[in-house]
Amino acid sequence: MKNRFFLAIATIAAVALMTSCAKVPQEALDAASAALDSAKTVQTDVYFPAEFAALNDSLTVMLQNIETQKSKSAKDFKVVKANAEAITLKAGELAGNVEVKKAEVKAEAETMMANAKTLLDEAKALILKAPKGKEGKAVVEEIKNELTVIETSLTDTQALYDGGTNYVQVVDKLKAATDGINGIIAELKEAMAKAGIKI
Repeated sequence: MKNRFFLAIATIAAVALMTSCAKVPQEALDAASAALDSAKTVQTDVYFPAEFAALNDSLTVMLQNIETQKSKSAKDFKVVKANAEAITLKAGELAGNVEVKKAEVKAEAETMMANAKTLLDEAKALILKAPKGKEGKAVVEEIKNELTVIETSLTDTQALYDGGTNYVQVVDKLKAATDGINGIIAELKEAMAKAGIKI
C-alpha cells in the first residue's frame, strides 16, 4: 500500500515534469521577439549587424524547431526556453552598447571626413599643375568631372553626418569617396611625372 502510494506520487511528478517540458515556452519566445524589436528600434541592427542578424536567425530557427517538436510524441522545450532567454539577454546587452559604438563610428566618420576634404584640396591643387597639352587637357577635364561628382557626394555625406541618423552609412560613403580621390591623385601624379612636371 505504501509502495503503491509512493509510485502514484512518482507517476504524478513524472507527468507534471513531462507536461512542463512539453509546453511551448510562449512567454520566453515573446520576450525574445520583443527584445529584438526593441534592439532594432535603437539601431542595434545598424551598429552590430552581424550579432543582430545571428540573434534574429537563432529565433527563426527556434520557431521552426518548435513546429518539428510539436509533431513528436515526447516533446521537450527546455532548451528552447533557455535559448529564448539567452536571446533576450544578448539583445538587451547589444542595445545597451549601441550608444558607445555609435560614438566610436561618429568619431571615425569625423576623422575620415576631414581626411577626405584634405585629399580633395590636394587633388584640386594637382589639377592646376597637370599637363595642359592637347591630350592632357581632355584627361584633366575628365578628372575634374570625376572630382565634381565626388565633391557632391561629400556634401551629401556631410548632410547625412549632420543628421546623425546612421554613421555607419556615412563611413561607407566616405570610404568610397576617399578611394576615388586617392585614385585621381595617383593618376594626376603619374601624368605629371610623365610630362616632367614637378609636384
